[in-house]
Amino acid sequence: MRLLITGASGFIGRHLCRLALENGHEVVGTYLSKEELMATLDVGEEVRWEQLDLRDDLRAGRLVEEVRPEGVFHLAGQAYAARAWEDPIDTFRSNVEGTVRLYEALRRHPPREGTFLASSASAYGVVTQLPTPEETPLNPINPYGVSKACQDMLSLQYSLNYGLRIVRGRLFITTGPGKTGDALNDFAQRIVALEAVGQPGQLRVGNLATRRDISDVRDVTRAIWKVFEAGRPEQPVNIGAGTSVSIASIAQSLVQLARVPLTLAPDPALFRATDEPEIRADTTRLHSLGFTPEFPLDRTVRDALDYWRHATGAPP
Repeated sequence: MRLLITGASGFIGRHLCRLALENGHEVVGTYLSKEELMATLDVGEEVRWEQLDLRDDLRAGRLVEEVRPEGVFHLAGQAYAARAWEDPIDTFRSNVEGTVRLYEALRRHPPREGTFLASSASAYGVVTQLPTPEETPLNPINPYGVSKACQDMLSLQYSLNYGLRIVRGRLFITTGPGKTGDALNDFAQRIVALEAVGQPGQLRVGNLATRRDISDVRDVTRAIWKVFEAGRPEQPVNIGAGTSVSIASIAQSLVQLARVPLTLAPDPALFRATDEPEIRADTTRLHSLGFTPEFPLDRTVRDALDYWRHATGAPP
């Protein structure tokens, strides 16, 4: 199958490219900047890389017309909640306008096997039901979550009005070795820096009271594929672990693995303006598609810490 993966240079995108190549598919992957392209060196030479800003209507249309993908995975966009607070306009242009431009191109050249949208649990916002089922009304509380809710609703609208098969996976927290900008890997990088000093120190942390549904990217990409194959446009699917853990427990697990004595030090600068107290997915629908996770969180924590040790040249 010939696949178009937007945002293929991102963390999840690179893992999805590997999975697609391992299963014998042809992959055209998009990237936004040369810096992003440099991060793809370990993906494999089989991917055909194309620079694409989805806000460029002409470029998006030409690429879809040229590639004529049989399947599409739409992962591109502004993916950081903190950045959305700083620049909500750019976030909406990237996530909402970019999605409309892609779907308009796909209207002209519909993919035979359909399209997967990487939606987000941030679209739910503060919820009263845990675990959270897909029927929960979308009530986002930050600009990023609003943009993802818009993507989600646009996908259903284009499916209903134009007959495109667009399935939605609402991703909860996805992490893994080498990710940047999330609590686990931020903690791990700071610990490696403190280990290099070789003395007892303090690990700066933000709000540790929140609880999050966290999955390993190596499981998430397999779940994405399940939803792409068997999902239905009218039924979004939560992609998560189905359990929640406190950020405090993540930090404490890493401190126990550290090679120097460390204590946790709250830093007000690391606290967000708003933060959902708990996020936990109802994964009944995902498991009904035949998905079973393979990577427990304790392995992900160890792998992440070892990744950053290796990246900085620390001894094994």
